[in-house]
Amino acid sequence: MSAIEVKNLSRNYGDIDAVKDVSFTVPEKSFTVLLGPSGCGKSTILKMLSGLEQVSHGTINIGGSDVTEIEASKRGVSMVFQSYALFPHLNVKENIQFGLKVRKVPAEEREKKVKDAANVVGLTDLLDRKPANLSGGQRQRVALARSIVSEQSVCLMDEPLSNLDSKLRAEMRDEIRDLQKRLGLTVVYVTHDQVEAMSMADQIILLKLGEIVQVGAPEEIYNSPNSVFSAQFIGLPPMNVMNLNDIDISTLDSKIKPALESSIIKNIGIRPEHLLFSKKGLPVTVKSIDYFGGETVFKLTHQEKDFFLREPRQPKIQLGDKLFVSWNLDDMYLFDKNNQRLKS
Repeated sequence: MSAIEVKNLSRNYGDIDAVKDVSFTVPEKSFTVLLGPSGCGKSTILKMLSGLEQVSHGTINIGGSDVTEIEASKRGVSMVFQSYALFPHLNVKENIQFGLKVRKVPAEEREKKVKDAANVVGLTDLLDRKPANLSGGQRQRVALARSIVSEQSVCLMDEPLSNLDSKLRAEMRDEIRDLQKRLGLTVVYVTHDQVEAMSMADQIILLKLGEIVQVGAPEEIYNSPNSVFSAQFIGLPPMNVMNLNDIDISTLDSKIKPALESSIIKNIGIRPEHLLFSKKGLPVTVKSIDYFGGETVFKLTHQEKDFFLREPRQPKIQLGDKLFVSWNLDDMYLFDKNNQRLKS
């Protein structure tokens, strides 16, 4: 068993609450992502799971056992760091087997484990190289191989791809996800990159200022955000959130205006792909155009407020064009004065 259960977990540094009473479950053999902006507490939570950070309050249960007070080396978890943490004077093979040597695993068994792990991550031909002679992606594979040979069913990853270029990050996302599935690992993965979270996770735990904002599958958080924060953090470009005081409601469709009459509504949200250029509606001016090959993203302005429209085509629209946009009632999200979503 390798499920993780966290109850009322907190971490305080004097008067500063880095993590505030968070509770969540990581199912066995799942890929769970701790997502949020810098300073939200995600790395602190991961360090508490690993035993590298002391718990101020709450409990951590891994595989049916309370490990809250157990030292890191006895928790049955492996960890992959952002910095790779490789020994520069050791070659790939020696880096991979370092932990095995510390645990005095017999040489013949070490050889087999290193060979198997190197094959899994594509390092078989690089075992004699030093880290300085490896690319960023290859170094990350060494860190992954070192985690594999530890044969721990729980793997904690702290922003392991943040030092790589965008193309390599995309490749490594696929490799890590494939590796997790093939080995049946329970993974907890920290990132601030929503693209990583959306493409890799079974479950996203979205954090803000040390607290959990929302938990769910990527498509659930994208399609049913429970707050303005969730709505704008997930999605690229982010959801357009328009304050009712900043738009000319009189220009909206007659089916939409009645839905905005409640006094508790403060903002409306529309995903960029749900905005449509139309013959009438909200008047806008085209402020910028970004062409991405398979789609075009327009930055529009209405009464000095900017928002985005995403088109799968390449319409003949120019900078400065004055146009109209509209949307369907079912694609509109309503938020109250506390920026929480109003359920329909």
